[in-house]
Amino acid sequence: MRLALSTLQWAMFILAGSVVAPLAIGQAYGMSPLEIGEFVQRTLFVLGIVALVQTWWGHRLPIMEGPAALWWGVFLLFGSLGTATGEESRSILPALGLGLVFSGVLFVIMSICGWIAVIRRLFTPAVIGTYFILLVVQMSGPFVNGILGTASTSFDWKATSIAIATLILSFILARSSLPFLRNYSVLISILFGWSLFQIFGLQEPFGEASQSWFTLPGVFSFGWPEWDGGIILTSVIVTLLLLSNMIASMEAVGQVLENKNEVNEKRTGLIMGGSQLLSATFATVSFVPLSYTAGFIMTTRMKEKLPFLLGNVLLVVISFFPAVTGLFASIPVSVGYASIFLSFVNMLGMGLKEIGRDGLGERQLYIVGISIMIGTGCMFIPSSFLFLVPPFLSPLISNGLLMGVASCLLLERLVRKEEPA
Repeated sequence: MRLALSTLQWAMFILAGSVVAPLAIGQAYGMSPLEIGEFVQRTLFVLGIVALVQTWWGHRLPIMEGPAALWWGVFLLFGSLGTATGEESRSILPALGLGLVFSGVLFVIMSICGWIAVIRRLFTPAVIGTYFILLVVQMSGPFVNGILGTASTSFDWKATSIAIATLILSFILARSSLPFLRNYSVLISILFGWSLFQIFGLQEPFGEASQSWFTLPGVFSFGWPEWDGGIILTSVIVTLLLLSNMIASMEAVGQVLENKNEVNEKRTGLIMGGSQLLSATFATVSFVPLSYTAGFIMTTRMKEKLPFLLGNVLLVVISFFPAVTGLFASIPVSVGYASIFLSFVNMLGMGLKEIGRDGLGERQLYIVGISIMIGTGCMFIPSSFLFLVPPFLSPLISNGLLMGVASCLLLERLVRKEEPA
């Protein structure tokens, strides 16, 4: 019973964090509900496979794989650029597919050459702590907007009230003295909010039903990969930034699990490259280990690998059945945000602890303060400005999280260490 509930909770948690990307991208590119459903199917299939391989052979940690926000942003950016220049937005999808292939090959090369282990040593407590804090700051906007339903054209007080009630319930359950309620707080919160949406008739059916009850994920649904110089340059930058994301995720979950075993960076990087190639083949957005998995583990206190593995197996199986995929993809976005809100709150505490691990001297505060200021400031750059800079620079400039981390990495090299008194 405990294993079944833990497996279901992992599956729900992964779903809540994964279905938003294909829904948003599908809508941006004018896909039909049926096409979006197939996009969700391919997404669940690939992320489940990648997570299983990483856990068995790669980093060997229970880290959720999810759509990389960087690639998600690149898809939306180039889609909007195509629309602005009068081109059909879908015409850029084959070029984005080649960008994913290029990113995968680059990851494989970096892994074989041993560069990942070298780069990992640059991630000091100040860098990791800055990453965690900026991650929470960057995601706070989407979370609050998602819970309040600001994307809707009108205010739905029922939906917003249910989302807020789900959020409050998750807080109460996470602090409960009863281990059952505490450990399954995310699962209970999702089921609570989802049920209320159904009771009040707020849940819309998920698109069109597929004519087949069983389907295999399609390949090259975006078309055969095509060359685009701007996207290739963008993929190089995104690959380097995803590398820092991957390292931070391994550090975060490793600390929560108190993992004493050395992570094999070469195998992890090779699988990361393979995941980019799989994403191109099955026409999905790229995947990356998500650091907020550490917050989920802290909230639920579930550190075992088996429920995580079974949760991903469940997602792979679900992806073959369109009706079931559609059902789970219909989890209200606001409920998903409310249920995993606390996982991000825990990440903030981890960031503060990490920064203080080497002491809070003047140098440490100077570096972290500048980095957070730069990172937070970049989050407020207006989207209109991004159309004025080269497309391959937009993902970097617009991502405050990675601009802050890059600043911290640079300052750690440039600012002289304090001399002992």
